Amino acid sequence: IMANVTDPLARTVHGKDPQNLIEYITRQKIYDSIFWKEECFGLSASDVATKAVDLKALGGSYGANNKPTRFLCLTLKLLQIQPEEGIVEEFLMNEDFKYVRALGAFYLRLTGRPAEIYEQIEPMYNDFRKLRFRTPTGWKITHVDEFVDELLTSDRYCGIALPHLPKRDVLVSAGYLDGPRRSALTPLIEEQCGGDAERLLEKLAENGNVVAVVAMNERKKRKREAEEKERSFREQVMGGGREPKDGRRHENNESDRYSRPHEDDRLKSAGDGSRYSRDGDERMNDRGERYQSSSTEKRKKKEKKDKKYGSLFKKSGTKSEEAKGINSDAGGGGDVAEGIDYWNAERAKLGLKPLKED
Repeated sequence: IMANVTDPLARTVHGKDPQNLIEYITRQKIYDSIFWKEECFGLSASDVATKAVDLKALGGSYGANNKPTRFLCLTLKLLQIQPEEGIVEEFLMNEDFKYVRALGAFYLRLTGRPAEIYEQIEPMYNDFRKLRFRTPTGWKITHVDEFVDELLTSDRYCGIALPHLPKRDVLVSAGYLDGPRRSALTPLIEEQCGGDAERLLEKLAENGNVVAVVAMNERKKRKREAEEKERSFREQVMGGGREPKDGRRHENNESDRYSRPHEDDRLKSAGDGSRYSRDGDERMNDRGERYQSSSTEKRKKKEKKDKKYGSLFKKSGTKSEEAKGINSDAGGGGDVAEGIDYWNAERAKLGLKPLKED
């Protein structure tokens, strides 16, 4: 267990133990591997460099049991002992052994600061040597410049989550880097075409360079497609004010739609032939008809109910008016008392209280 402990003098990286930059399950696989137990015990930084010289491939885990590669084991050993920055720079400057250089670049990508990552790893773009890469299911061939591009642009490599790396433009604007990356072709471009890469490409195409001809044709095709798309978009927007086919809306139409608070006045001023005003009138008419029909039905139901039961209950009017109304409903004639006696008898049959006399 003590062989797996981080060096007590090691500093934290990104706020945590350096070994924790590799996921827990992968670390346990490395600790249980034979190469770690037999070859990585008690190594110093120079011993790790000696072991890296014998590397034959890059990679993370492979096989059905996710066995770690030797490259991954040596990376964890570097995280455990945390070598000095000068030693890591020597790893990167070692052009004789490409896997030593790749190991140093991978370690620096995990632990370094963004500015120094770009400054020290970008020169490896000019290295085009082949590298063997062991995938979980087999092998593939890559190159050093491809390996560097993956480190600077990807979030994971060799099955390991890489710390977040800001874009180069952000660091340049913040002052941490001086201008864009200087390519190996920059001196040639400046010498032959005054720094214009497009002119150099045209010159190579005229001289019969096949790759340059293909690149020029591809650029012309993209430029032509962009111009046709822009022209069709303008024709759709300017002709008739219809919405373009690709779903985009014209900025002026969009701002006019949401910036006018009194849209109803605009719709009314459009005339009788306007589709919006015509639809609005139809909706208002439908609402009026529905409201009128519902109110008529409610009034009919109320009248029917009053006609059936209203004469059996007391009205809200005065007692004299109520007696007169009852008398007239009984068929006319007779005095008020006889009408009251008649309806008291009817109310008694229904279990109601008798009417009070004045």
